[in-house]
Amino acid sequence: MDMDIVIEVNPKISADQLWDFYVRNDICEVGYGKETAAKPLNHSSIIIGAFQGEKLVGIARAMFDGLSGVIMEFCLELELQGKGLKYENGSLIEKDAFGIGKKMGDILINELRRMGATFISAYIVEDCEEEFYQSIGLKENKGHRVYYIDERPYV
Repeated sequence: MDMDIVIEVNPKISADQLWDFYVRNDICEVGYGKETAAKPLNHSSIIIGAFQGEKLVGIARAMFDGLSGVIMEFCLELELQGKGLKYENGSLIEKDAFGIGKKMGDILINELRRMGATFISAYIVEDCEEEFYQSIGLKENKGHRVYYIDERPYV
């Protein structure tokens, strides 16, 4: 695999680039349709994009309120994750065979810290993504539970 990957902070990502990435990697936001799935491109506090030429191969997005950062999305091209994936879904980072996700994550965390974040969190899939998120410095927030309302069309 050609590894000429460029990682950018707040890159210009078109709705078509994002949509093609989502479709190619079986990412659930496809259930929204292209127009709705692309809305976060205009409303995220920070976006990290990984590109192979013009092709989007990774995206990480976070929201920041002046103190806390929340990682809202972290997706990596399935081919960059490696072989033997359990879920075959690019919205989960099961493996990081080439270290591209780690590089993206380090940039994201450093940018959030530069912005002033003193608390950074992410929701991850249990028994799947722990190793990856630990590699970028996150740890389990023991004693806390997540409560939510989920009205997404694809669940």
